[in-house]
Amino acid sequence: MKLTLKQIVILLSFMSVPFMNMAQIADNSETAATSLRKWVQFDGAIKTKFEMSTDGGVMRFNVRNSRLGLRGDIGEYVSYRIQADLSNEGVFQPLDLFGTLKPAKGVSINFGQTSIPFDNQYIITPAEMMFANRAFVGKYFTPGSRDIGTVVKYSFPTKAFPLEGELGMFNGGKINNPQWTDNPSYAARLIAGSMDGFRTSAKVYQYNGEIVEMLLWGADVHYANERLRVEAEVMNRTAHTTSRDLFGTYIQGTYMFDIKNGKMFHNLSPAFRWDAMGYDVTDAGFDVNRLTFGINFGLDMKPFSSTLRINYEQYFVGNDNFAEFNNRDPHVSDNKVTLELLLRF
Repeated sequence: MKLTLKQIVILLSFMSVPFMNMAQIADNSETAATSLRKWVQFDGAIKTKFEMSTDGGVMRFNVRNSRLGLRGDIGEYVSYRIQADLSNEGVFQPLDLFGTLKPAKGVSINFGQTSIPFDNQYIITPAEMMFANRAFVGKYFTPGSRDIGTVVKYSFPTKAFPLEGELGMFNGGKINNPQWTDNPSYAARLIAGSMDGFRTSAKVYQYNGEIVEMLLWGADVHYANERLRVEAEVMNRTAHTTSRDLFGTYIQGTYMFDIKNGKMFHNLSPAFRWDAMGYDVTDAGFDVNRLTFGINFGLDMKPFSSTLRINYEQYFVGNDNFAEFNNRDPHVSDNKVTLELLLRF
């Protein structure tokens, strides 16, 4: 049977309809996937370790953190952040639970349970830390890293050097405690620079809890590039009930070396930290000093990401009755070796 030109055109038109529909479905699927990635972004970290005290001859395995998080944008002016720790040393703990409004360029307002603009995330966040254990200023000074309240952030329109200000107001009941108060807590921080390159900040935090009130201030500097990270910080805390000052400081750094033809490990990063703290240090000196030596074996091509690390901590305790060590793990000030696996995803 011979087909006329008109019949051939009609037949090809009908044959092309399924393919056009498939292309439309593919386009719609790609658009939906792009929208979903914008609305829902997953992240997480698992931090598990083996510790051995070289003083007491004891050891333990510990799942320090197992965090899962969601974040995303709900339109141009609204976003959210949800994060929980499935096991913080065996305890389930909701962490970030807040929405963000972006009413104008450079302005954002967090509302809910959010980080207090005082601690540096690379000192207290498991996935950002350089060592298995936090620096003293990230562990012993603040009542907590999160509270329920609001934080207003403003990025100043400076071209030469990034500049950001943060101001927060909180219940003062710390994490997961929506208590009533007539005396909220306040925090403020000014940040200059960025995490890629040079960064410095100055901050203050007036904590007004039900039992304890304290004033904290601090300042830090940070420099980083693709291979190098160097950080230093000072922090001071004055409790209104005792008027005693707890002062702490640290300096830490690491440098990454590539491992050529590495299969499991892609890079190696030696790390060093000195940190110290004490009460009324101008009169009595530091109550405790600590040296930490580490080697980080990179499991990811991305610098300073998932890692298998070995740390050794050497304590120099000048005051056996140091208050911050009381009522804690009896091996908190033991010299120890730690093998830790940190996975980020």
